[in-house]
Amino acid sequence: MSLFKKKIKSPCQLICTIDADSICVGCYRSTDEIAKWDSFTEEQKQKVMENITQRRIEKGGADYSFG
Repeated sequence: MSLFKKKIKSPCQLICTIDADSICVGCYRSTDEIAKWDSFTEEQKQKVMENITQRRIEKGGADYSFG
């Protein structure tokens, strides 16, 4: 077991355009999630990653690699 957890990187795709639902069409984060990303704990970031996976499916978006 590693002593260091891998930090979750920002899912930003540099396609910063917000749709009518206040979701970025590049990374599928909400404007609130984008604004607070740097202050989130790793657990909160993991929850955001789960949220964007679901949003991407719901919106029929591209399957980006967030690794």
